[in-house]
Amino acid sequence: MRKEGMTLIEILVALGIASLILGVLLSTVLGNRRIYNLDQSRTAVNQNLRTALDIVVADLRQAGERLPNNLSAVEIRADGNELVLRRNLLDTVLSVCDRNGISGNQDNIPVADKNPPKNAQTAYLEACGFSDRNNNGYDDRIDQWRAYRCGSDGAPDCQTGSLRETVRAYIYDPATGNGEWFDYDQEDASGVKIHKGNNGRWQNSYGQNSRLYLLEERRYYLEGTLLKLAENGQSGRGLVADVVRFQAQARAGGNWYTAFPAPGLTWTNLEAVEVRVRARIGRIEREMVTQTVPRNVLSQ
Repeated sequence: MRKEGMTLIEILVALGIASLILGVLLSTVLGNRRIYNLDQSRTAVNQNLRTALDIVVADLRQAGERLPNNLSAVEIRADGNELVLRRNLLDTVLSVCDRNGISGNQDNIPVADKNPPKNAQTAYLEACGFSDRNNNGYDDRIDQWRAYRCGSDGAPDCQTGSLRETVRAYIYDPATGNGEWFDYDQEDASGVKIHKGNNGRWQNSYGQNSRLYLLEERRYYLEGTLLKLAENGQSGRGLVADVVRFQAQARAGGNWYTAFPAPGLTWTNLEAVEVRVRARIGRIEREMVTQTVPRNVLSQ
């Protein structure tokens, strides 16, 4: 018996049907892949937005701890594109106790006075009067700063000159509004001075009423599409990628400000801070907005 093969027409029909089936399958696979990619982009955008807002809002709520109203816990700069948040890490605040202030390359900062002038005002004596209850030769306030500095590496022992026990401190003159960061690395043997470890001169001059803080400062700003965080006056590091907008504004007295504190206002006048973040990955672009208020405003 002779076996007959497929005719040309039958082969063409079979190929056509197979092509249709493959086309449908390919279209389905590509469609599913596009949906998968879109879902991945949506998830990544949402995660970026939530991450950015969660971090900023957590810092906003803590801003202002142990801070007076003349050193702003919240600053908004660059038309709302930069947000600075501060809180004080130690209750003890030091004062510049030199009637001539400090400037230039003066590295030893007098923060107590063993021999105050006879006509010294009460405010000066409270800020600078020497007190040594444990008789170790150092002012009690310096003892507290020293304990914080020496414990910054997780060990109670103090090693003078150890980079692990150098901490960032902030000097601020409320009369001029000038302030800057410096490295606090040791105490002077006189018992009334702390030492600025940075090589170089002060950027400004600081009068007798200037104050010294052990702060935590966190500055958020957008560089390209990277939301960055700069801590304690140092260089910024990448925090969240694919961010195309970062905007902050503060409400005080019923008005919104993209430059804060505005004239006549302090951070204790805050009613709310709004943060807006927009992220984009591929064709997916989304924005989230939140409002909060530093809880320490309520305690002022």
